[in-house]
Amino acid sequence: MAKNKLLWGAVMAIFLASCGAPKVLTTQKTEATNFEATGNYSQALAAWASYFDATAIEEVAGSDFAQAAKTAFKADNAAQAISWFDQARYKNYADAEMYQTLAAIYQQQDNLSKELSSLEYITENYGTDNDEVNARLLAIYTEIDANDKALAVWETMDSASKNSEANLDNYFAVNRALENEAVCDSLAEVLLEKNPEHLEALEWNAKKYYWAGQNRYEREMAKYNANKTRKNYNTLLKELDLVTADFKKALPYLNKLWKLNPGKEYAGYLANIYARFGDEDKTEYYKNYMK
Repeated sequence: MAKNKLLWGAVMAIFLASCGAPKVLTTQKTEATNFEATGNYSQALAAWASYFDATAIEEVAGSDFAQAAKTAFKADNAAQAISWFDQARYKNYADAEMYQTLAAIYQQQDNLSKELSSLEYITENYGTDNDEVNARLLAIYTEIDANDKALAVWETMDSASKNSEANLDNYFAVNRALENEAVCDSLAEVLLEKNPEHLEALEWNAKKYYWAGQNRYEREMAKYNANKTRKNYNTLLKELDLVTADFKKALPYLNKLWKLNPGKEYAGYLANIYARFGDEDKTEYYKNYMK
């Protein structure tokens, strides 16, 4: 009888031992999830590491490596995140958040090509309705002068995204590069409504009106000097009134620019305008900044 009891005890010990390991591993994985849910990313990271250390790699799901990698990123451990993402990909696992997290890591590392590859993978495999991905793609395409791709991304954006000042900034830059003047005219007004001190929009309007006036002045003076008749003189006077009107439109934008950034960059425009207006004091004032 005593022998039977000892044998039964040994069998139970083996059974409990065989059931104990999965329970411990399951607890580690659950702990990792629970820690992350409460924002304890460092503890979650440690729990995931314990789970992987105690589990044969062939028994770990690719989704577990991906989830752990996202946790590692939140715990500010980019190197571990990339390592676990590599394991997830090795197991043929992928999801949109995984690649968006990779893109965020590469952005932190200033690795533009890898960041772009990750973002493009998302749009190619999970659709083009991710506002954050679209905004970042627009910014990157603008930066690398991939203007056609930038315009394509803009077309996928919803109205709220198209109303964002940051996205409008990039779209404005793309259209300036493509010399889409009518679009830029409209965008400059929208940007100035959002931000009255928007530098690029102020410059666009200032230069648009300034050069409209200056080019008209030079063109009409050349016509008159080529044929100085009374009729042409009267025509010149009318055209010079239009020159003055254009300069008056440019002046408020130039004054704002001067207030934001006084110096040589805008002094030439202001000096020329006041010279046309016959204001010698202001002409000389701005000329001093051109030296």
